[in-house]
Amino acid sequence: MARREPESIANVLKRLVKKLGIEKKLSEKTIFSIWDEVAGEKISANAKPQSIMRGKLYVSVPSSIYIQEYSFVKKNLIEKLNEKLGKNFVKEIVFKVGK
Repeated sequence: MARREPESIANVLKRLVKKLGIEKKLSEKTIFSIWDEVAGEKISANAKPQSIMRGKLYVSVPSSIYIQEYSFVKKNLIEKLNEKLGKNFVKEIVFKVGK
């Protein structure tokens, strides 16, 4: 019987998460925890992620002025989020007025 090489904990956890079918939920939760870092202080002060469905990240802002302002940085935010997640998970960001 051949000996197997030791496997890193990170690889074992990745396989387990995938096998349990919780990879998508974990990615969703990760988005909320990395939002402030990815969006930066100025944007994260006024824009808060609320939910994600089918690749659309819904983010609340205090007024329609921010929807207009942040529309210019949507593509960049999507790229940064997906880079941090290590996969193309966020397809679109939808800014909505609300809490």
